[in-house]
Amino acid sequence: MQDFSFYIVTDTHLFDNRLGASGPAYEARSRTDQKCVAETEAIIDAGFAQLAQDKETDTVIIPGDLVYRAEKASHLLFIEKLRKLEACGKKIFVITAAHDYDDNACGFVGNETVPVEGTTFEELRDLYYDFGTKQALSEHRPTHSYVAQLCDGIRLLALNCDGDKHHAKGVWTDDQKAWMRQQTEQAKKDGQYIFAINHYPLLPANAVFELVGDAKMQNWRENAAFLADLGVDLIFTGHMHNQSLTQFTSPEGHEITDICTGSFVGHPCAYRKVEMLAEPRKIHITSYTIHDFDWDKGGKTAEEYFIWRFDRMITDIIDAMAYDFAFFTRLFGGPEKNKKLKAPVTVAGKILQKLTLGGVGRLFCFKVDPSIRSRLLKDTGVELVRNIFTGNEPYVRGTPMYAAVSKLMDRLKPITRIIEKKAGASNPVLSDLKGLMLGLIGDEKQMDYEAVLDWKI
Repeated sequence: MQDFSFYIVTDTHLFDNRLGASGPAYEARSRTDQKCVAETEAIIDAGFAQLAQDKETDTVIIPGDLVYRAEKASHLLFIEKLRKLEACGKKIFVITAAHDYDDNACGFVGNETVPVEGTTFEELRDLYYDFGTKQALSEHRPTHSYVAQLCDGIRLLALNCDGDKHHAKGVWTDDQKAWMRQQTEQAKKDGQYIFAINHYPLLPANAVFELVGDAKMQNWRENAAFLADLGVDLIFTGHMHNQSLTQFTSPEGHEITDICTGSFVGHPCAYRKVEMLAEPRKIHITSYTIHDFDWDKGGKTAEEYFIWRFDRMITDIIDAMAYDFAFFTRLFGGPEKNKKLKAPVTVAGKILQKLTLGGVGRLFCFKVDPSIRSRLLKDTGVELVRNIFTGNEPYVRGTPMYAAVSKLMDRLKPITRIIEKKAGASNPVLSDLKGLMLGLIGDEKQMDYEAVLDWKI
């Protein structure tokens, strides 16, 4: 077995600005999007330039959502960029995902969202044939999954999990799983270490994501156990645009680690370098972010711009609660049926605009540390949401924020106890709301960016 290194880049979501990237229709769409849109080409160019500077690592792996919303023009532009990166000495392996094919692709002209040429699932194989399938030792043609030899002793199991985006997102078919078993068994016979990529996270990164339908594979426990028991102990994923490292042990005692990487074009605009060392047998995972990119950032650094761009999305939602209920309901399910919620939502939204953490403490009769007392509840909420995507959530035991949230949940116990009793019976995640909240704001492991794993070869 030899040393080997590669880069993981995911959720590039390239949008060809020639399709229209300005005006009211564009702004209405982009302001509710966690990722950048018009900026994607500039960000990708900058990020690929950073990758090209590393002459020692020649492999780049991209687990899906290559373009914004299946625009054929965006695919062709992205392939141009892949070929330029390839010309810098990189071998590139991709899979596609649900954002890469659709018949409802669109651009933006003034106040209008206009249809543009889309891309079918069947077209994707030929479009990206040179970036994985061409090198395949074996292919599962119906799902565009494949196995490729990365170097002597190491194989890639590239899995597509949403071949039918409308009915089967986050699914491996029975036929696909039979093929996966064949390929992992063959790898063992050939003395090869094999790891996987998949667009959807195999595992929920936190307890809240367990409650979100498409934040992980369907039947994730069953699928995680299946892959772990095949002998695959490492999988790289995307989709959720968050930085996380999550581990799972099957009932048979086999462990698998899911390393989800944030979007290349949305805060924190991260990518990873993975170094597999034969002696000692360790896997080093290091995260990087985009240093800078060619865009009018209003005097902000790249990091400041990405944070501003992300925070704007969450702030708009909170502001809409207070001042634009129609917009708020459009975001969360519809017009007329939610009219009864207008009064309580508006009141809650206006409270969020003015209430401080100190005010929350006074309201519920507990003391808040002076260092965070004057912080607006609104700003705190925005930061806590951002931290989930950033990873390494900082508010662990011993921090003032942890103490404040812990005291608040204690005061809310008469209410949360009722919710836990009713909801916890059907969903164990909801049986301990205090633990759920504290786990969201603080990650004791702090392994979402940097990690060293045992290489089980």
